[in-house]
Amino acid sequence: MDHASQRRDAGKVAVVADSVRGLGRDLAGSPMRDLEEMTRAVARVRLSSGAYGAFGMLGSALGRSFDEVNEAAQRYLLAKRDQIAEMHDKAYDTANAYVDGDAASAATAANLGVL
Repeated sequence: MDHASQRRDAGKVAVVADSVRGLGRDLAGSPMRDLEEMTRAVARVRLSSGAYGAFGMLGSALGRSFDEVNEAAQRYLLAKRDQIAEMHDKAYDTANAYVDGDAASAATAANLGVL
């Protein structure tokens, strides 16, 4: 294999790795922004038992329920955020593994005298 072919192959590896990384950014970008906005919105919501507070236990139970709903929404959004971040990380890991694998195969071929 001549040097020009090696450079073309290295360029192909770089393009593939960049494409996979770009896919990871594209897959995670918009959903991550949406989740962050929803998380901020949920954090701003202040549910209150309001007038029900006058009814003692009923008002207190409603207040606890509102708090639980808010906490559950925040936990759900954080879990979804983690899932999207994991997709992004897997895309980068895949791209890095592709580059590492190609480098390892080139080194092996060089050691065998193929290149």
